[in-house]
Amino acid sequence: MINSLKEVFPHLDEKKCLQIITKESFEIFDHEEDKKCYIVEENGQFKVNNLQQKEISFIAVDECLFTSSDGSRADCIIFDDEVFCFIELKHCKNKNISRNRQKAKHQLMATIEFFKEKIDIEQKLEAYICVTCSTNEEKITMTPRAKNEEAQLEFEEFLDTQLFYKCDKKFN
Repeated sequence: MINSLKEVFPHLDEKKCLQIITKESFEIFDHEEDKKCYIVEENGQFKVNNLQQKEISFIAVDECLFTSSDGSRADCIIFDDEVFCFIELKHCKNKNISRNRQKAKHQLMATIEFFKEKIDIEQKLEAYICVTCSTNEEKITMTPRAKNEEAQLEFEEFLDTQLFYKCDKKFN
């Protein structure tokens, strides 16, 4: 998979878009100023549980694989040998959660379609819409997700991808 990614994105290593993580848990944070995702120890927006401590690949998509001139894309990807996950992170400041979810859906769809066209992904596909809000600038709290069955069916039918409205992924 990594070799296929490097063929499509020759700048993957140069821009340090890819990291391999074996920690039991880590979090993903979408930096507001440089618009790029990073792995952090805590206070991230998306939590990854890796109890088996196997190799999880993390790819920063926004401002790494793609630039803002390439159109809206997902924020990042995490994957192992079994599952390939596209993640879109939204932070609500004006409480417009519904609009954030709609935009996230379109960004994920565009990214998944691009990847399916360019790369033969053998893993099961998953997509995550993660909308967070903070009570203050120091602490980010996860907000409960509303189910959107229509979007979930659309992802399943057209993209063969399972869509989740949540801010965590557990690797088995």
